[in-house]
Amino acid sequence: MIEVLIVSVLVVACGFYWLGRLAPSVTRRMWRGTGHVLEAVRAPAPMRQAVAGRANAAPGGGCGGCKGCDKGSGGCH
Repeated sequence: MIEVLIVSVLVVACGFYWLGRLAPSVTRRMWRGTGHVLEAVRAPAPMRQAVAGRANAAPGGGCGGCKGCDKGSGGCH
């Protein structure tokens, strides 16, 4: 029983990770919802600030996984 729970948590965590990588706008909405819940339950300020940082994160730019990145021109080639 405990093994099923551990595996389920890992699968959900991996799903959220890849959802954040493939569809960051969806995860931003989820972080905003989490932030509203934390405000409603009056969670500690550092926890609310961490969630707010995730919810308001700007889309990442740059090269990502590009190994031939030319940082001077701001793109991969």
